[in-house]
Amino acid sequence: MFKKIFLIFMVFLAANAAFAKDGIEVKYDKKGKFYIYKADLKQLSPRIRPYIVQDGLKTSREVFKENNFELVVNGGFFDPQTEKSVSYVTVNSKEVGTPFESIEMIEKLSNEKRVENVLNRSELRIYRHNLTNELKFDIAHHFDPEPKDYTLLHALGGGPMIYPVNCIEKEGFVKYDETGHPTIQSAQVLKKRARTIVALKNNDLYIIIFTNFAPVTISEAAQKLKKLNLEKVMALDGGPSTSLNYEDKEIFSSNNEQRKVKSFLIIQK
Repeated sequence: MFKKIFLIFMVFLAANAAFAKDGIEVKYDKKGKFYIYKADLKQLSPRIRPYIVQDGLKTSREVFKENNFELVVNGGFFDPQTEKSVSYVTVNSKEVGTPFESIEMIEKLSNEKRVENVLNRSELRIYRHNLTNELKFDIAHHFDPEPKDYTLLHALGGGPMIYPVNCIEKEGFVKYDETGHPTIQSAQVLKKRARTIVALKNNDLYIIIFTNFAPVTISEAAQKLKKLNLEKVMALDGGPSTSLNYEDKEIFSSNNEQRKVKSFLIIQK
């Protein structure tokens, strides 16, 4: 059954290459189940970075229109009650979002003995070479060192990394008891839900959306994307937070309206 589903997935990708414009190629399922945006990093890398709302929360649409960006997609995790980030976000080498904005969450994670796992979640990174200013994209864990001769310019935390290794346990999204039963689950990683995914391959950045018309678990997302031969894949915030704006296309997965979130990945015009 899975092979049949994946075959349909691949056929749709081949048949629905909507258009390629200004370094962005778009493929989609006409029923609104999934979308793939492939950004050419050779052309667009200086225009790609995280964006964070300084006060409060905003929808992807608001950020898209207010800043006249080329593309906006929802970013890392946040606390909807305090409206603060609970993921690391770095913009222009300055840390503008951190899990420590929620001390209550840190205390809870400490009691659950998974605080280090959560602090070391994966992030999309953009490095700048110290001599040439060349930009380099990667997906790494937060405590991973920077490559030699490179400085971290931008980073957008989320998680989990799902390829080449599924890190849902390593990053503290799930914890199992001795029988293999999950006792803790964050971000509904074991349940079917809308997903926002970012991936890297060669000199391209992929933004992949599984909408609430075809929700997937993290493991299902990894399996469906595996045969695309992507080099590294990680999830951002998903579920009702999944949202994207590009040209006249708008994606949302929350009650027919975009959810207000804290951070985004954007492509400037």
